This record gives sequence, structure tokens and C-alpha cells, in this order.
Amino acid sequence: MDAPGAVSKPENDQGPWWEAQAWALTAEADRKADRKRRREGTTLIIGSAVFVLVSVLCLFVDQLMLIGLVCLVFFGGCLLAGIMMRGDPDSQTTLVPSLCASVIMGLGCGLIFVLALMAVVVYGASVNQIAVLVVAAVGFVFFGIGGIVALVWRHRRRRTQLQNERPHRQGRRP
Repeated sequence: MDAPGAVSKPENDQGPWWEAQAWALTAEADRKADRKRRREGTTLIIGSAVFVLVSVLCLFVDQLMLIGLVCLVFFGGCLLAGIMMRGDPDSQTTLVPSLCASVIMGLGCGLIFVLALMAVVVYGASVNQIAVLVVAAVGFVFFGIGGIVALVWRHRRRRTQLQNERPHRQGRRP
């Protein structure tokens, strides 16, 4: 008798015996990766929700209003990304909101960059402020500009797929 996790070869199967076992191992690896992605999404949701709540509280304090707004935008994007990580990564309804979350996080990084730049102008440059400028600029490039490029690339790829699926018409376009 085979082990509980083993896959036996069907009698009418003409493929090698190891092929069925390889498919079973691949399916198990996919399930593990899916569980890990969902766990990471849950962790991101919890962490981002805490920061969103703190950001909302900061909006009510005069000295922290601007910081609260920036954190609300950034961690709101992180919260949306965590929610999207819990869904199916291959789904059309997951991809576009995920890219939108990336653009929102890029906007948050851009706001952090502007605030840090204003602090450098007002108070002078320090090592900490320059580090914040560099990290915010990198975040803006990867999340903001990268998200926009991914959205445009996705839209063009989808439009090309739709054009290839349509039957070609003779004559004028409507």
C-alpha cells in the first residue's frame, strides 16, 4: 500500500510514474505558497489598520495634522494592498486594485518627500533628513511611478488581447 500522501499511477495512464508525483508535489507547494501569502496579507492588514487608526487620531492634533494626513495616505494604501493579498492573485478584480494601492503608497511616499524637503529647507540638512529624503524618493519611484507604469502596461496588454479576440470587420468603423 502507498503512503498516505503518495499518488499512484492510474492504469490507463501512459505517462511515466514520476509525472503524477510531480504534479502532486507542485499542487502542495502551490497550496503552501497561497497560505503564506494569505498570512502575510493578514499581518499587513493588522499592522496597517493600527497605523491608519493612529493617523486618524493625529488628524485631530494641530501639530500633527500634516503628518497624520501623510501617514493616512501611505498606510491606507498598505491596508488596501493587504486586503488584495488575501484575494486570488490571478484574478482581474485583484490586480487593478493592487496596482491602485501601489499608486496610493507612492503618493504617500511623495508627500513624505515633500515634507522632508520642507524640513531640510527650514531647519537645514541632517543625516536623518537626508535618509528620509532618499527612502521617500525610492518609495515614490517604485510605488508611484512603478504603479502607474504597471497600470498602463496592464491596460495596453488587455486592450491588445481584446483586439486579438474580436473578429476583423470589413468596411468602416462605427
